[in-house]
Parts: sequence; C-alpha cells; structure tokens
Amino acid sequence: VTYGSFDYTSLLYLSDYGSDFSGGRFIFMDPNGNRTVEPRAGRVSFFSSGTENLHRVEKVSWGTRFAITVSFTCDPAHAIADPAMP
Repeated sequence: VTYGSFDYTSLLYLSDYGSDFSGGRFIFMDPNGNRTVEPRAGRVSFFSSGTENLHRVEKVSWGTRFAITVSFTCDPAHAIADPAMP
C-alpha cells in the first residue's frame, strides 16, 4: 500500500495508449492473473486503495502519458481542510 491514509483512488486518463504513448498501462497485480487497464482519454478508473488492489504502472517507452489521480479518505484525521472562502 503506497499511501496508508487513502481508502479509494481514482484515475482520469487524458491521453490514449497506443497513439499518444506506449507503455504506461496500469496493472492490478493478482496471483490468478494480472488485470491491465489501457489508458484512453476520458476513461476513469476507481478502486479501493488497500492491499486487495496492489498495482503498478508500466514505464512509458515513448510519448507522454497524462492522467489525473485523485485519492479519497474516509478518515477525518487525514482529510484536507476545506479552503477558507472570502
């Protein structure tokens, strides 16, 4: 587990595997066979962030892979405070 305070993680892909870059696929590591997510612009992946979803990202071999990662916590002690409003 990379970040123990995250309960869920989401990824929004902004570029396409195969046309914008090669490599860079998201892989869930599973003893019964890995599961691979090929990035596509607009695709969202959402998963629980515990040891049940161990994962890695392949090294990008050419091009540029763009993605936005947003992590979520259910623990108020790890939450980011709301910004002050003017």
